[in-house]
Amino acid sequence: MAELKRTKLVLRFNIGTEEKPKYKDVTFTRVAEEATDDAVKIVGTALAGLYENTIADVVRVNEVSLGH
Repeated sequence: MAELKRTKLVLRFNIGTEEKPKYKDVTFTRVAEEATDDAVKIVGTALAGLYENTIADVVRVNEVSLGH
């Protein structure tokens, strides 16, 4: 049975140009597993405003153990 191990928030910034995009990810760990997707997006968007680069995406990563 799959077991949720941890949740991460990833902010993906475009550090390239529109013609040639290049991305840099900033990862935040220890996100509350019970947080809704909407809440994670709101927090991610707010945090993105603290950075100079343009936000390309807000990503939630759920790490799941599938057992051994």
